[in-house]
Amino acid sequence: MSRKVVITINDTHVVDGQKETAKLSTVGKYEEKENGYLLRYKETDDFKGSETTVSYIDGVVTMKRLGGKHNAQLIVEPGKRYSCMYATEYVDLMLGVHGKEVRSAVREYEGELFFSYTLDFNTGFCSHNELKITFRFE
Repeated sequence: MSRKVVITINDTHVVDGQKETAKLSTVGKYEEKENGYLLRYKETDDFKGSETTVSYIDGVVTMKRLGGKHNAQLIVEPGKRYSCMYATEYVDLMLGVHGKEVRSAVREYEGELFFSYTLDFNTGFCSHNELKITFRFE
């Protein structure tokens, strides 16, 4: 069963010692799964035309963005490194994603998902990233 949710994403990146933050609020869907859940929402601004699905299953986060000019798949599992695809209208990249932390809590009316990871390109460090996604059932 799918439920409507209000999703707020707080995104923090640290690149070359410079901290950047962004915040997005949108409406989406929550779907409970056997060992976790999915969140789906339509992208806006630079990623307009895409749909993003964030899954939290057995302590692993998978984030997929499909349908626009910037398609991506990211897998975050603490202590593991994955090679993940990031495609733009100009070039397709393979990035290394090293999971640092994943935690989640779902309550009666709301939930929260936090995950942190580092990105590397050609085995060179690119950035440290943290996402905090909160959602409220409507």
